[in-house]
Parts: sequence; C-alpha cells; structure tokens
Amino acid sequence: MVLFVLICYLSFRLGSKVSGTVLDVCDFGAFVNIGYATRGSRAGTALLHISQIQDKRISNIREVIKVGDSIEGARVISVDLKKGEAGLSLRARCPKRSPVTKMKVGDELEGKVDSVLPYGVFVDVGTKTNALLHISRITGGAVENVRHHLNEGDPVSVHVIDIDPEKKTIAVSMLDKKADQYLDRRMSQRLKRFYGSAGVRTAKQKNKAEDKEVKSTDLDYFDQAIRELEEALRDREEPIDA
Repeated sequence: MVLFVLICYLSFRLGSKVSGTVLDVCDFGAFVNIGYATRGSRAGTALLHISQIQDKRISNIREVIKVGDSIEGARVISVDLKKGEAGLSLRARCPKRSPVTKMKVGDELEGKVDSVLPYGVFVDVGTKTNALLHISRITGGAVENVRHHLNEGDPVSVHVIDIDPEKKTIAVSMLDKKADQYLDRRMSQRLKRFYGSAGVRTAKQKNKAEDKEVKSTDLDYFDQAIRELEEALRDREEPIDA
C-alpha cells in the first residue's frame, strides 16, 4: 500500500500518460498491465473501461481490443488509493463546457446525439447538461420509433426553445418556428389543466394566432406526444419508496 501511494504521487497522477499490454478482456473493459504496483482483482493492471476506448459506442469489446494488444499513451483518469486501483482512457479530453445559463432561446446549435430514449434524444451541444430533443420536436410528422430518425453519434442542427436556469436544463427543437409555436400553445394548455395556471410558463404564450395550417393527422400525433411527455413528468414526480 505504501509503495502504491508513493508511486501514484510521484509519477502516476491523474492526467499522466502510461502504456502497457492488455492482459484480460471482459464485457465491461480491458485490464492493461502498466508496470505499476496496483492491487485489486488483477494486480499490476489498470482498467480501460469500454466507454473509454473510443468515442463511438462499442457493442462488442472483443471486436475492438484483444489480449496481447499494446496500449500506447493511455491517460490516467482515476486513482483509488484505498483499493489500489486505477482507470485509464484512450479518448481525448472533453472540451470545456459552457453553463446552460450562457444559452438563450433561439440560439442555433450544432450537436451530436448522446443517448436515445423512447420519448426523444439527449443532444450534446457543448453545455454542462445535454439538451433534450423531445420526440415531438424531431420532425413535422409522426415518429413511431425515434431510432428510425436519430441514433447515438448522429450530428444534428437544433435551436433552443426553453431553458430552466434553476434546474439547469435545456430543450431544443429541429422544427421550424410555426410548428414550435403550435406545440408551445398546446403544451401550455395541457400543462395548465394538469398543474394549474401557476405551473405554466407565460414565456411560452407570447406568440399568438399564426399557424392553423398544420395537418390534422399531425395534430393528433402532437397531442399524443404531449400526453406521453405529461406521463413522463408525472412518473418523475412520484415519490420513490425508501
């Protein structure tokens, strides 16, 4: 333990670069022999987690890395002195992220899909919190399956439609202004009925009487999408049993 602590502080610090050979591969990552006195389940190795091998999502780690592979210039991203374990990464450092409060409604952003959920996707737009692109804001037509339109890693062009400075959340859209205005009005009406007038943001009611030209089939779809969002909100507000 004393040797491990000494080595870590002298030459094995967070951010330092190490090289080694893969000794073992499992579903969640690879263990790399780095020549330091680490302990844990595999002494002398550090864990290169599957999420830290490359920027793209890996479905089968054994197609990317195997026992005996040489690892060069891996960055130390974690050191647990108590357990004698360390973690590595081959990914580039993430650029400095902006706080959500620096964004404003209407900003045009370029981003990349980070994760896909049944009700939409979260987009990495360079802020500390990923932006929510709801299923109803992806296309002007009905979206039965989000993955038919967007998947992890896909580049997207979006604009900011809502910011909550207190919760530090941001919502974006791929729709044009007219479709966004229609959805904003419908959402305000439904949230007012669900939460009461005190829970509705007046900022979303500023644009009036512009777009009755949306197809009736799309109106039905938008209503369904909004109902799904209400259910998601309701589920999040339900207390979790201890």
